[in-house]
Amino acid sequence: MQTEYLSVIIMFSIPDTKRSKGFAATVLLVAVAALFMVSAGCTTTSQPITPTAAPTEVPVITPAPTADAGYAVTQPIVVKADDSLITTKTTIDAVESGNSGLVVTVTYDKKNSMGATGDGLFTLAYIFAYNYDDVPKDFNPQTREDLFNAGVPYKSVRSTIYPNNVVYATCELPVDSVPTTHSLSIGKPYNYGVIVYNVNNLD
Repeated sequence: MQTEYLSVIIMFSIPDTKRSKGFAATVLLVAVAALFMVSAGCTTTSQPITPTAAPTEVPVITPAPTADAGYAVTQPIVVKADDSLITTKTTIDAVESGNSGLVVTVTYDKKNSMGATGDGLFTLAYIFAYNYDDVPKDFNPQTREDLFNAGVPYKSVRSTIYPNNVVYATCELPVDSVPTTHSLSIGKPYNYGVIVYNVNNLD
């Protein structure tokens, strides 16, 4: 662009002594006009710069504490320690209490479509709860002796279950545990369960 500018100036600014002063003035005007045209042609336009958006941060979600996958059992435990209990539907549930304890409820469902009646089934349930950190990783109690040896909080509850009835056995741990020195922290990962016996078949 600078070369064109100099060429125009040289072409139209060299005076010709053989011509008249009027012609020189005309040449000067043409040179000035050409200078403006060249200057206008050299004007450049700038493109607006679009700012690059900062990368969006993905929030990191911290999972709630759970039991180590290395533990043998991480689901509530229900053990029927006697064949006479097989036909009795037995489930367990728990809710945390305001006393930093755990209220555990065992439900015996003996309802039947025939509406049959008969003698009651005398049961003894060992309801227990424990923190995973307080037991070995392979802890999977199947007898009441397993609970005694582990030293976890438990409570024994007797119930009589008649045919075509639903019966509940409830306790609060560790408040009702035997002995009361057994501990349970609901602020740490824990599990709970029940081992049910037929009283008539106990030694």
